[in-house]
Amino acid sequence: MASHARTHAQGSVLAIRRFNRFYTGQIGLLQQGLLDSPYSLTEVRILYEIAHRHLVTATDLSRDLNLDAGYLSRILANFRKCGWIYRTPSAVDRRQSLLALTTKGMASFHPLEDRSNQQVEQMLSRLSPHSQQHLIAAMHSIEQILSPAAVPAEPYALRTQQPGDMG
Repeated sequence: MASHARTHAQGSVLAIRRFNRFYTGQIGLLQQGLLDSPYSLTEVRILYEIAHRHLVTATDLSRDLNLDAGYLSRILANFRKCGWIYRTPSAVDRRQSLLALTTKGMASFHPLEDRSNQQVEQMLSRLSPHSQQHLIAAMHSIEQILSPAAVPAEPYALRTQQPGDMG
């Protein structure tokens, strides 16, 4: 029975890896630069997060994007050198800096976001409205299933009341 479960798990792993290869090719992640730009997926994603989040810190980005702090620091230093981001001290924690895009940073980011939107619109235009709805529903299902909130919490046991519990 254990070998059947292992074979099933291996089949699942292969199916997910096949889908990942298909989808990364579908959305152009295998090209030299993302969206015909000189920037990597990671760099564009960091720009996206800074552009769309209010009061974001490097610590937030490192945690939320699961990036090595040193790697993120080098990317952010490059962004500062290009004049794309600025930092302001956090009022809550002076050790932290809040990140925001400069006007130059927004001018660099917005064409990338526009190209990304156009790429998705082009992909969707080949699908019928029904297929589009089916695709979005499937993607929503994947998000729900893989979301950390979907992982069940550790079970807990309730015990009967003991002397002193109510006092």
